[in-house]
Amino acid sequence: MRTLGISGTAGERLAKSWLAVVLLSGWLVASFGELGWDVWPPIIASMGLILILVTIILKDSFFSKRDLRWLFVPAFAVILGWIDPLWSSPMQWDQADHLQTANRYLGRWSWEPFHQDMDFSFRPKIMSGLLAIEIGLTGSRYEVNFVPIACLVACGWQIQALAERGNGALGGVTAAAVVLALPTMLLFGRTAYLEALATGGLVMAFRIALDVLNDDVLNRADYIGLGIVASLVGAVKYPYLYLGISLPICIWAMHRHRNAIPVFLGSWILFQLPFLVSDMIDHGSPFASFEPQALGVVNSMTDEVGNYGLAMAINDISAEVGFTLMVCFLTASWLWIRQDTLRRFPVMASIALPSMVIFTVVLDFGYPRYHLPWLSVLICLTCNWAFQNLESLADKATINTEIAGSFLVMLLLSHHVTSVAVDSLENRENGLSVIQYRERYLDEFVEIGNHLPSDAIVLAGFDITLGVRYGVPTYRFGPSDDPIHDSIEVVDATHVIIGGVASRFEWESEPLYILGAPIDPIASSSREVVYASLWSTNNTRGNYHRAASMLHVDWSSGHEGDVFLASGGVNVSAPDDWSIIEIIDLKDQSSNGKEAMDMIFGKGGNASLICDGKSCMQEFLVPEGTRYLVKVGLFDED
Repeated sequence: MRTLGISGTAGERLAKSWLAVVLLSGWLVASFGELGWDVWPPIIASMGLILILVTIILKDSFFSKRDLRWLFVPAFAVILGWIDPLWSSPMQWDQADHLQTANRYLGRWSWEPFHQDMDFSFRPKIMSGLLAIEIGLTGSRYEVNFVPIACLVACGWQIQALAERGNGALGGVTAAAVVLALPTMLLFGRTAYLEALATGGLVMAFRIALDVLNDDVLNRADYIGLGIVASLVGAVKYPYLYLGISLPICIWAMHRHRNAIPVFLGSWILFQLPFLVSDMIDHGSPFASFEPQALGVVNSMTDEVGNYGLAMAINDISAEVGFTLMVCFLTASWLWIRQDTLRRFPVMASIALPSMVIFTVVLDFGYPRYHLPWLSVLICLTCNWAFQNLESLADKATINTEIAGSFLVMLLLSHHVTSVAVDSLENRENGLSVIQYRERYLDEFVEIGNHLPSDAIVLAGFDITLGVRYGVPTYRFGPSDDPIHDSIEVVDATHVIIGGVASRFEWESEPLYILGAPIDPIASSSREVVYASLWSTNNTRGNYHRAASMLHVDWSSGHEGDVFLASGGVNVSAPDDWSIIEIIDLKDQSSNGKEAMDMIFGKGGNASLICDGKSCMQEFLVPEGTRYLVKVGLFDED
């Protein structure tokens, strides 16, 4: 299919088709994985796909000196990666989610995390398929190196290909430099987030559509290719599934090759089919994975579910490129369309414009990275328009308004890229400090995770991030007034991770609540003051936890579950039908229980154990100037 880039010099073929190969490889592995099939055949096939690509490229084409321009993207990506190293932080959050699914594809486990009230992983799967290839070949579980840079380079090459369309190489190089140097792309582009794939995918769809939709001769293979690309972009990030609707409408509106619509839709549906079938089999609905985000769109249109809107979107985009450049991109793109309105506007209206509207106006939630794909399209068109004007100076010496505007745009772009690079270089040491901080707090969790048995079921604030490191089912505490107890019941947890330098929930710094939960201490990290702790669940305490939480005694200064605080000077007596089973002298009349936790985990302090078990007094006076921690149990407890 010539529109995928299988034409021209060897370098041009490789650059234009590399993203398609990456997407197809990820889709193939993800399709097998979602259907529960062995993913090693598609992993091997993806390696073969690369060999086939190289064979096709070298069969009847040669490298030329002009192909050296394609080396700019990987070289610039490496340079930017050194200038701003934050991309190399430990893989967590969304990246960990994709890694979790990738490990599941490889048969290393079968559990899926809870997310947004869903009990399965519904994120798009192509990135997970790509990660499965690398970690399958390397044996790693939570570290990848090749896939992120391969995706970023593939994205940059699509930027370069669209921007230099019909012009010399400078437009493409400039556009690639601008997009790769966007602050958000610097942060997320060279990671397992979806931004590089989504950006490159939308730009590729735009570039291919310019050819396919405006070809005077119907070529079914091209429409099949366009349908595949559009479907793959939607599989990378669900909002771009709109391409399956907007492009057929565009084909119909252009009165060109309307009989190609079924061809396009057939290929589009075919590449969605594995995920639809998988959701139908596993979750009872072919659209189970799409429903959470579709519901978010509907709620954003019918109600106010967040405070994100046009004003915040403009602020986010201005933070990326500045307000002046944003206006330049919009103006230059409009001027680019005007050069051939009938052919160019339908492509813009069906591919880039819906993305712009969805992420700036429709959704009540958003992040700066959501704008990268459509913003990158505008950057490509701006550079294409500007260099077309500048190159016309070779034919005519007159400088008109558009040429002057092109000079201005190039100056602004040069200043922007330079400023971002300089700012990133100045903040490099801070970035390295952030990386070290993230490595330290994850090392803290990994340290106590060494005490977990292989059959553990864990609750933790950073559930997926820790789950891929522990290799056991790990779930997040759910929303509840009593998150530890209630979450234990929901997932039948055996162990609980609490606290640490980087904790997710406020209650993780409330010692009394933790001590009153139905859990027993196992180990803590080696930190002294603020530390992570590992606990095992206690079924006996869990059975009477609700009853203990409802106890009322007149001597308590604080109460959580089966644990009370008793201040100096009060007479303590066991509640009816309950017995006192542990007493700790906190040696601090204003203590919230922190001293007890420090004592339990050997962190020093003055707290001391007075008694535990049947040796405890059932009635006593707390001395003045101190506070006791009192634990109770049902009277018939062994």
